[in-house]
Amino acid sequence: MKRVFAALFAALVLCLGTAGCMRTSADDLYALPQLSEGYLKLQSAIDSVFSAGAEYAAPSSGANRQPIQQEDLDGDGIREVIAFFNFAGSDKPLKIVIFKSGTDGYTEAARIEGEGTGIDSVSYLDMDNDGTREVAVGWQMGAGINMLSVYSVKSWRTEDGDDASVKAGQVNRLINTNYTEFTACSLDRAAGGEILVLRLSSSELTGEAEHYALTGDGEVVSNKARLTAGSEAILRVRGTSLVGGAGAILVESAINGTGYVTDILTWRLGKLANITMDENSGRSEGTLRLAYAVYCRDINSDGVIDIPQPQALPSTSENTTYYTTDWFSYYSSGARRLVCTTYSNYADAWYLVLPEEWKGKIAVSRQDGAAGERTVLFSTVGENGERNVDFLAVYTLTGENRHERASAADRFTLMEAEETIYAARILTEDALPVTREMLRSSFGVIYSEWVTGET
Repeated sequence: MKRVFAALFAALVLCLGTAGCMRTSADDLYALPQLSEGYLKLQSAIDSVFSAGAEYAAPSSGANRQPIQQEDLDGDGIREVIAFFNFAGSDKPLKIVIFKSGTDGYTEAARIEGEGTGIDSVSYLDMDNDGTREVAVGWQMGAGINMLSVYSVKSWRTEDGDDASVKAGQVNRLINTNYTEFTACSLDRAAGGEILVLRLSSSELTGEAEHYALTGDGEVVSNKARLTAGSEAILRVRGTSLVGGAGAILVESAINGTGYVTDILTWRLGKLANITMDENSGRSEGTLRLAYAVYCRDINSDGVIDIPQPQALPSTSENTTYYTTDWFSYYSSGARRLVCTTYSNYADAWYLVLPEEWKGKIAVSRQDGAAGERTVLFSTVGENGERNVDFLAVYTLTGENRHERASAADRFTLMEAEETIYAARILTEDALPVTREMLRSSFGVIYSEWVTGET
């Protein structure tokens, strides 16, 4: 493992050295690539850590998972090298070593030490707007037990740029708390970077969010908001904007075995608020999806993640219930607005934005016939929910002859994606408003990261 960094860097140097047009001799063509002096000095500094019995211990989750990372922590325009190690048998085996470059090579500027079995994740953020980034580390303490520590690197920051004044030393720990998930965020626009910690109790099925920020003089301030009671596991944590531009964190959790719920956390009236929480029930009632589980997404690509609310269609089968989905965007007040309604076919990976005129007037059924062809039929329904007229068929076509089948019998192509063609056929225009142009503009493909397992 300790030679991985050397191999990757050598390959990069080789690529750079062979790029472009150059004149060279036959002997030069067989010469080994020369590694840069800076790289050799860094490798020497890292080797000195390995010589003490270390192995790489890269973070296992989050955006920063490399065993060696680069980040400008002290704001001087030069990125420090941050390396993650495990010293087996040590009292504090997990160590994060920060190397700072200077005229004489790389010097160990600071070392963060932690207990536990591994490093969960790491984030870098300026929490007090002073130009210096804090380091937030999630330590894995055991099965399901994580501790978040946030460290300041001000103690070794050099104001005069004199490399000789940089000396290795311990950084200061500002925050130490347990967590289930944590994320860097920017909810309080008056603060710098912030940390949002999420905690779930698996035994009591209760949860909370805690927001941490730093004041200009380094004081830690925090406040809390409840998560939906009954949440069993946190599935996704995503940042978004709300209608009007306020920042928010969406926490999607599993509930009641097969359902989903979304808590929307934002900064409101000077504190953290769960704007979807019903104070009486202790749950975000308006975002519960108990019968049909589907994740949130930005359905109309306006930068605001929308919350789904499935609605059952009149049944045309004894064994299957089909759903449309109303998608809502939220204001910071907790009010919401309807963005659109879709029929989403997760089995065949497509969705259709439905016209307002169709609402409450359609049913859906499947007709899977020949190999490589799956059909969804849209039908009108009567006052009692009975199926009346089939007016639209949407086809998912695969196989070598899919192009021929896409244009057969008045069919027309909606979209082509890799080895699949999506086509449609308007069976009658007398039932509900439907045109080729409307269908093409309203049709979209569902990508793998949206799929929830629901078919």
